[in-house]
Amino acid sequence: MTEALFNKSDVCVVPPTLIVELKEKAQVAPRRRFRLCMHRSHQDLVQEMIIVFCQDSHIPIHRHVGNRSESFHVIEGKLTVLLYDDAGSLIQEVALGQPGSSRASIYRVSSPLWHTVRLESEFVVLHEIGTGPFDPQQQEEQPEWVTVR
Repeated sequence: MTEALFNKSDVCVVPPTLIVELKEKAQVAPRRRFRLCMHRSHQDLVQEMIIVFCQDSHIPIHRHVGNRSESFHVIEGKLTVLLYDDAGSLIQEVALGQPGSSRASIYRVSSPLWHTVRLESEFVVLHEIGTGPFDPQQQEEQPEWVTVR
């Protein structure tokens, strides 16, 4: 089962009904997440997605290889980004939430820091933007110091 819808149009609009559909798909997806790829190709220089995570989805600690950046804009829910140094020590926690909450709603990382997220609501809906092109075989790595779940 695929965990993504891909935009095929010159104009990509995300109405509330589509968010509901993404949540429904996330609930039955094997990794408990689902995304809408708003970009048209893995070769695009900007990779832009709406991602829905169920609270029990697991995002392994990883870092992006190469000169890549990543930013989140929280649309719904709350999470904390956990950042680690090369030895595996937690160096920063960034609490994020939807606009109107007491938390920041936008986050960006521009260097290859080890990171993961702790999901803290039933659903988290993100607008994520990353630099492309995207090669799933070479875009991120997991640290040796992590115990595999």
